[in-house]
Formats: sequence, C-alpha cells, structure tokens
Amino acid sequence: MLPMVLSAQAYTLESCETDISGNTPEFFQKYFQCVDASLSESGNYINLYYTGLAPYESWYYPDGDPNHIDYVSQGEGYFQIPGAYITEYNYVVSIPVNPEARPNLTIDGDAVDGEVGTSNFEYPMGSVGSALNGVNMFNPCASPPDIIEDESYSFDYYSGHPAGPSGIYHYHTTSKGPLEVLEYKGLIETPTVGSGEIEMYGIMCDGVVVMGCTELDGTAPNSSDWDAQNGHVHNMVDEEGISIFEDRYHTHVCYDEITEDDTDGNGYQEHEFTPEISFYRTPGMGQNHNRCRAMSSPIEDDMVALGSEITPTEFALYQNYPNPFNPTTTIDYDLTRGGSIDLTIFDLMGRRIRTLVHGNQKPGFKSVIWDATDDFARPVSAGLYFYKLETLHRSFTKKMLLLK
Repeated sequence: MLPMVLSAQAYTLESCETDISGNTPEFFQKYFQCVDASLSESGNYINLYYTGLAPYESWYYPDGDPNHIDYVSQGEGYFQIPGAYITEYNYVVSIPVNPEARPNLTIDGDAVDGEVGTSNFEYPMGSVGSALNGVNMFNPCASPPDIIEDESYSFDYYSGHPAGPSGIYHYHTTSKGPLEVLEYKGLIETPTVGSGEIEMYGIMCDGVVVMGCTELDGTAPNSSDWDAQNGHVHNMVDEEGISIFEDRYHTHVCYDEITEDDTDGNGYQEHEFTPEISFYRTPGMGQNHNRCRAMSSPIEDDMVALGSEITPTEFALYQNYPNPFNPTTTIDYDLTRGGSIDLTIFDLMGRRIRTLVHGNQKPGFKSVIWDATDDFARPVSAGLYFYKLETLHRSFTKKMLLLK
C-alpha cells in the first residue's frame, strides 16, 4: 500500500480541478468550482463529481500539508477532533434535471425534528450533496445522543469538521467557504455569512438548492410561506433577471444565533441547518423511499458529445514498459473524460519525486516517458518506484523498477 502522500501544492479555488460540461444547466456552470459536472447519457440527470476537499486552510489538514494551520480554540468548550483529517474521496450525486416533488409530503415540525430515523423521507446519514466548492453537504442529523449544537464546538473557521477520525469533512450549516466561490466568480463582494449580496451554499442530491439569507437575485426572502425547514417553491431568478430554475423548492439557512424560538415567523422553531427532509423523489438511487445520497459511480454514465473523437471506454493506467528499465520507460494511460490530471512518481517512502503530468487533458489514449530524473532534472537512484494517476473521479497506482 502506498504511504499517505501530502500535497506539494496548496488546494485553493485557483488550483482545484473544475470541469463543468457545457451541456449542464447554467446553474452548475455559473455557481460551482472544484467539481466536475456532466449531463447523463439519457439527459435525465446531472452527474456532479466532487472530492470533499476544502479549498482553504484548516487545522483538519494533517501536519505538513500546505493547507494545514495550527488549531486555535474559538472559546470555552471548543475542541479539535483527535486524529481527524480532511481526506480526499471520489463522490458523485446524480441530480434529476426535472425533479418530481413527493406527493402529499408535509414538512412540519414533526418531520423536521433533528432526530435520526423518525421520517421515511429523511436524507440518509452521510454525504447527500455538494457545496459550491466541492465540500460535502451532510444530513443535518447527528447520531444520537449527539446534537448539532454540540458538534459546532469542533468546527474550524469554515464551520466544517470531519465525521470522526478518518471521517468525511462536511458542512451541516452556513459557511463562508461557498460564499468565497461566489466572490471568486465575481458575483458578490462580501463573502460573510449573513452579509453576502447573494448567499447560496450548494445543492442536495435530489435537486434542493440550499440558500442563505437571500434569494438567488440577492433580494430578501419572503418567510411567510416557509415550511419547517425554511423551504418554499418559486422561480429562482438570478441577479440579471434570468430564470435559473422554475418552481424549484429551495431552503434558507439564515439565523443570528442558535435558538429554539420562532424568529422566522413561519409557525415553526427556527431551522438552522441544511435540509433534513428530501422534497423530491429520486428514483433509481437504490435507497428506501427513493432517497438519494452520494455514491461512488453515477446512476447513468456521462453523455458523450456527438461528433467527438473516439475515446477509451474505460479509465486505465497500464504497466510501464520496459520494466525493469534503464534509462527511460514509457507509461500509457486512458482517459474516458477530460479534466485535471496528475501523473506523479513517488519513492518507497511516499515522497514525491517527479510530476510527469499536471493540468487539464482531453479524453483519449495518452503516453508519457520518464527519464529517471526528479523535478530538478537530477538522476534518481536505482530501486523501486510508484507511479500514480489521479483525476477527480479515480486514481490508480502501479510500481516499477529502475536498474543501474
């Protein structure tokens, strides 16, 4: 098994992988960063791929990672989860293009109770959507007897934390992280929770959009028709007056402080977290009651554009040849989709020796030659080496032997 390798480059909104196909709805092209997105082969789903990495500094990155900062207590009772780190995974949610509302669904105080297993229509525990920056959106419930208010004492500066050691880094609630995406794209100037010109956090796997204290055009929401999770249905129009979604259910995470009062005036105690109840049906997701969650592969493969060149049918990394080798060897690999690619050489200690490929590539049959030198053009010693191919969705590692 290859030792854990720390990134040599800080993971930021500028350096992260983003590959959003032109066949996806404008919503994904306009508002998302650090994700891949493509229409499925039937056209019924948007396949949204993300890694869960946070494009900013956090004390939940391990020591030595460029994104690591030292823990700083934010007050009495705050703590850092021991041994918990931000870890890269391969997630995909297949979001219906035209989601269908669940018939006769009532989202009231009995349904939105913050407890696990009390409704057939709760999102499953775990990753159930993506924030605008590719960080996981979690089911809002914590496993009993924990409650989210207690969990907040382990949040980093971005209101995120892993789900225990080696767990999944995620948001339950508002974060400046997604707002920084809106700032990066020039849509807002103030990425501050509660003060953003437009506040949006992400999308759930069934197509529910999670907003903050504004509508998509920056206007204040009308809370009079909110249900118990601050959700309502109407056209979602952007700041230019363009309709992004018609009659789309969306929720608002907007509060000044954690409270059990009815400050929204909608008849329910204030809802402070991402949606608990799945508003839309998601057939084919393999979950009871058609509930969706993040998966390792999409419901349907991505659509292949007509007139495109022949591309591989499988993602693959092949054994180098010759092997053993001296002084050069060839590495072939196949890409079924375009995007950011890294092909890197490591030694037995897991240290990065040479980056052969780093950047965006189109789908196709690829080949690269390694001349047994490091990133500074210095010859490396004989021995066993690993080479690793990484995309947003997959990674493969093989080994090779250099003789001298």
